[in-house]
Amino acid sequence: MNLSIIKKTTLILFASVILAGCTEQYVYQNQDFEDAMTVEATLTNELKYQEINISRTRLLNDTIKIPEAGANVTVFDSDSNVFHFDEKDGKYVSENEFKVEPNKNYQLKITTKSGKSYVSSPEVLTTPNTIDLEATAAEKDGVRGVQVNVKSFDPTNTSKYYRYEYEETYKIITPHRIETRIKLVQQNGHYSYVKVPVQENIQVCYTTKHSTGIKQTNTTDLSEDRVKYPIRFIADTDYMLTNRYSIIVSQYTQSQGAYDYYYTSKKMIDSGEILSPNQPGYVVGNIKSTTDSHEKVVGYFEVASVTKKRIFFSFKDFFPSEKPTEYFTTCNARLFYFYEIEKDNYDLIKTHDYIGDGPGFGPSGFYMVEKECGDCTSFSSNVIPSFWEN
Repeated sequence: MNLSIIKKTTLILFASVILAGCTEQYVYQNQDFEDAMTVEATLTNELKYQEINISRTRLLNDTIKIPEAGANVTVFDSDSNVFHFDEKDGKYVSENEFKVEPNKNYQLKITTKSGKSYVSSPEVLTTPNTIDLEATAAEKDGVRGVQVNVKSFDPTNTSKYYRYEYEETYKIITPHRIETRIKLVQQNGHYSYVKVPVQENIQVCYTTKHSTGIKQTNTTDLSEDRVKYPIRFIADTDYMLTNRYSIIVSQYTQSQGAYDYYYTSKKMIDSGEILSPNQPGYVVGNIKSTTDSHEKVVGYFEVASVTKKRIFFSFKDFFPSEKPTEYFTTCNARLFYFYEIEKDNYDLIKTHDYIGDGPGFGPSGFYMVEKECGDCTSFSSNVIPSFWEN
């Protein structure tokens, strides 16, 4: 049998197994690469500027999104309210802040610059819920650390399906405090060094990272709608915990259709089949073309209630008698002689920071450390987040 036929048959069978495990099945379609619309949209019950991402499918090795420019994007509700979205920084943002209301249907409509039209199925807001976060010392795969769990309970037993995202922020304190910098100046064709005082804080910073991937759970097999979901595990050797750490978790209560779509998408991604029509198959969502019934559309228009919770902690909260990781990299000062700096075309001045003069009446060089050991703004931000608590 032809190798390509074997491969396609295997993929179709594999997809069939995946889809059979979903509560609601989606069509797995076999096709070659073609240009197609991709929509990422989750409207929530938060009062905010809602966002919708619209782009085109791309080749497997192309990681750059191709935004769909010049489209007319609107959302209609069942009370005849119309919400307009403007193009901004490669995405579509609502003209005004609004939130999704319960007991109303919402529908997305898109008309591209070329005149093609797309519409989603009507969607309704899911059950609002509350969450709590629990952080405990734990062990995972033989590694000790801190486990963060999401806990929620819906007494109405109507939520059932959940998706999660998180954003984590941690405090950085460099081992060296840089008070003076070396600046290179040129006079009469010759270079010399001057010392310039550092005016801003470059020792304390805050780094923020966002979760990746699809994180879901459901309570369909439980007698009550109660969740305890392990959202994040941090090893005790991770520098994130050293000074102060914060995590904010967003819990989206999903419809069954949205849950199934994300669930199947994750299965395909985990199996190595990227979710887009450049692969042998893709998951059909709730958006279709109204101008061409055969056109493929990738994505889902989701309307979901969201609840957020933030907590703070640090290493000492769980391991008070032990010392945390001092820093994420080794920071040893080194004496660089002037001839070394000149031989390096002075790039050391750009990649290292000055912490003192070398020995001798006229210094023979400078003691220096790598930038990240003294200047956290070289890789992070020294702006204190508005939510930060010491």
